[in-house]
Amino acid sequence: MPHDPRPRFRLNPLLAALFAVIAVVALFLTGVAAQQLGSGEPVAAAEPTRTAPTTRPAQPGLGDKVRDGKFEFVVSRLDCSRATVGPEHLTRTAEGRYCVISLSVRNISDAARYFLGQAQKAYDATGTAYGDDTIAGVYANRDTQTFLEKLDPGERVTGKLVFDVPRTVKLTTLELHDSPLSGGVQVALTRA
Repeated sequence: MPHDPRPRFRLNPLLAALFAVIAVVALFLTGVAAQQLGSGEPVAAAEPTRTAPTTRPAQPGLGDKVRDGKFEFVVSRLDCSRATVGPEHLTRTAEGRYCVISLSVRNISDAARYFLGQAQKAYDATGTAYGDDTIAGVYANRDTQTFLEKLDPGERVTGKLVFDVPRTVKLTTLELHDSPLSGGVQVALTRA
């Protein structure tokens, strides 16, 4: 008998067994899929995933504690009914009207810090910013000496911020800062 010069290919028995297992699993999965699709029964669609509607968290408002940097604030009141502030002989008159915002400030750092009224901003519904009237603020805070001085660590004081706004303006938001360069935190001055 003549010798066949071609080399014979021999399959490794472990590799052959692996191919056999893969083939059996593939046939099984193909059969299951064919049965599901060919049974005449409707295949149940996957339930749509329901997610809760995304709602923005409510903006903090009057009475809520908020923080920026090294201060914790609580805005308690907005009064836009004044044309003047200060005692009888030291009154300051608004160009429009004064909106006086009562708040407390607590130093949450481990060092004494100043609270700066001029770093605070109030906004109306159109996004127009109004700065603090520092002199009117001194008059409005005449009975709150510590509000104008350094606050020791843990110390909480109450005081007033005063904004001179046009008579037709309605303030909606107060932005509070622990310093002129901080990111700030906003507090709603109106209820939704």
